[in-house]
Amino acid sequence: MKINLTAIVLVLVLAIVNAQNTNLAPILLDKSVLSGVGLQKIELKAEPEKDFYQKQLYQGEDISIYVVSTETWNNDFKNFWFDEFIYMYHGEAIIKPQKGRTQLFHSGDYFFAPKGYTGEWEIKAGNHLHYELSVITTRRADSTIKSKNLEHLLFHKSLLSGAQIELDSNGKYIKTLKQGVELTINLKAEKPSTQDLKSSKDTLVQLLSGQITITAIDGTKQTFYSNDFFVLPKGLLGSWKSDGHGLVKYLTIEKT
Repeated sequence: MKINLTAIVLVLVLAIVNAQNTNLAPILLDKSVLSGVGLQKIELKAEPEKDFYQKQLYQGEDISIYVVSTETWNNDFKNFWFDEFIYMYHGEAIIKPQKGRTQLFHSGDYFFAPKGYTGEWEIKAGNHLHYELSVITTRRADSTIKSKNLEHLLFHKSLLSGAQIELDSNGKYIKTLKQGVELTINLKAEKPSTQDLKSSKDTLVQLLSGQITITAIDGTKQTFYSNDFFVLPKGLLGSWKSDGHGLVKYLTIEKT
């Protein structure tokens, strides 16, 4: 009897992949950490005298998510190393690019810092510590590639409010707010519905309105509510059920 070793190996690999997918589940970001509790002090080699705190909330194949906190500081960047999505919880940021206009971002703002940015970046928190949610890709893009538009981008509340949203014939809406070298940020909306879920990338979701229930293929259910941040890990399979008062709206942040 002739044994096909290649076929056996392929079957084993598929079994392992299926088992891994079965164990995957969405991940609610720790609300305690998002509240600024339990951040760990990190010593910066370049500036050991600075108070700097950090806590990693998620590291996947595609994206990594942190809460970062510092005292008031000012830094000059030349060719900022990566795309970064930021939600500011406390404090403000003053961005003074080498070329372009000065921008000011406050607590409660969502904004995007482009790979390749050159200029001044000042964080202000008075006598306290600022802190923010930070999303970057786990692996860097080609170091020679940088964003065409090197200005930081504010995602205006007038856009996120949803007043201008018009659903298509399938009851869906998607608007790409920013497609960077490494990260893409989308605003999505839909009428309450149920659909199959297959996550091809690590995706951070912030639910802006409504609720979403995700049922993994092992039957495990998790429900998320307005203002929740949660991750859909790459390879997650299951179903997605959205519900709300006429419209469910959310942001997605994923690798470009």
